[in-house]
Amino acid sequence: MQELGLAESLSRKGFRRQQFQKEATESQRNFDWIFGVVLPVICFALDPIVFKSGFGEPSLLGDLKPFAYALSFVSVMAMAAWLIWGARLKWMNAFLAGLFAVGGLISLVVGIILLPFSLLGLFFLIGILGFTPLFTSIVFLRNAIRAFDTAKPFLERGVLLNSFMLSAIFSLCLPAVLNIQIKSALDEIRHGDAQTVRAQAAKLKYVAPLVDFSGFAARHNFRTSQMDEGKRAALAEAYRELTGEKTDGSGFGFD
Repeated sequence: MQELGLAESLSRKGFRRQQFQKEATESQRNFDWIFGVVLPVICFALDPIVFKSGFGEPSLLGDLKPFAYALSFVSVMAMAAWLIWGARLKWMNAFLAGLFAVGGLISLVVGIILLPFSLLGLFFLIGILGFTPLFTSIVFLRNAIRAFDTAKPFLERGVLLNSFMLSAIFSLCLPAVLNIQIKSALDEIRHGDAQTVRAQAAKLKYVAPLVDFSGFAARHNFRTSQMDEGKRAALAEAYRELTGEKTDGSGFGFD
């Protein structure tokens, strides 16, 4: 019995080491394509509550939609490039490693936040997709290690570490700055007059897929009597431009 227990323990340790070994197995590559590229895209497309407003309610993480979409788009494209070309990218893998590390950590955080909803959603089957960020985090973190190791022969240690850190910082900061700018524009729409609403909406239409305007609208009281008709009409126009949905503006109003 003790020998059997020891064998099982060694097997488990071997499995864990295998997940982060330098060379990926064929099954791991298939897993990485599925949970690092394909399913993340499907999740964003079918998302009913996380970053998009569904069922008439505000999204869970709608305020972070610009950050999540920008980081995810770059991360998924980079993961596809890494899975296709791998070592042939040479020193560039140092930058991919930093991006993958950030993407993996963010995916882990999102997966933990969604875990209760994913467990509840199992009753409706689609909740299975809620576990995708947890598996995606494994994909990105282990490929961050592999990309870093692959870049070692092409860069001095100091340059390698600096490239990794610079990539991680940019991967985190650029989507964050974009998120802050979009949130600022939405706040100005909320508190500004009709002219401000139109001006900010004109800016946001260039990044409309990143803006959760429906969720932004759903979080506020749209039936106050303090709004003039000019702003109400401007909001209806902005809503149409940013969401593609029509509204006469009769329900618009902010606290």
